[in-house]
Amino acid sequence: MKKTLYFLLLLICAVVMGGILGQVDSGVFSWLGYSVKMRFEPGTFIDTDFLSLTFGISMKICVAQVICIIIAIYAYIKTVPKVCPDK
Repeated sequence: MKKTLYFLLLLICAVVMGGILGQVDSGVFSWLGYSVKMRFEPGTFIDTDFLSLTFGISMKICVAQVICIIIAIYAYIKTVPKVCPDK
């Protein structure tokens, strides 16, 4: 359980830091901000006069986030024996 929480913490930190780095346009490293938006919007599920219910999901990921996720996975592999030792 500790290992899973540790892994999720590293991934969340990587996604947030990658998003911040991707938004900073600094000349030479502007390619880090290149992103792809994926979305699934099947349309309106319920549409009445007073209620409209729609289900959908969208995700935007940039190059900096992918790099940070790879670094987080590598850091997890290298540090998990020290942080969460087996009994």
